[in-house]
Amino acid sequence: MKNCCICEEMKVLWKEQKMLAEFCKGFRFVHLPKMKDTIPFMLQSSDEHVPFTAIIDGGTTSYFRLEKLDDNCRAQLTLLKPIDFKGRLAVTPEDLYALKKTSLCIHVEICSFCAITPLSIDLIDRPLPIIESKM
Repeated sequence: MKNCCICEEMKVLWKEQKMLAEFCKGFRFVHLPKMKDTIPFMLQSSDEHVPFTAIIDGGTTSYFRLEKLDDNCRAQLTLLKPIDFKGRLAVTPEDLYALKKTSLCIHVEICSFCAITPLSIDLIDRPLPIIESKM
């Protein structure tokens, strides 16, 4: 098993994400709104503060969900689609309004990254604002 700081952090993220997914399940008489099951994050691949990106829908994404983590710190990541407030693919971090899960996955060696940046779970499936037209 590899020993690297980011691997240890990913193990904690994996544990917390599993706890989040199981939170408040199993009630028979209590109905709760849809709970979040994803802790979105970004990975940094160099000391130059450049986020790791993957190609998605003719653009790129720097946002991921951890699906699996093995004992050798190899991970399966789901690509999260960055959405702007108009529902289009967000091009810059400033345009990011929401993150949508996709069925696209990649496999990476976690120890080849130097940092992880967790993001708010409120970004996942955030509903788009209703914009009323002025007539």
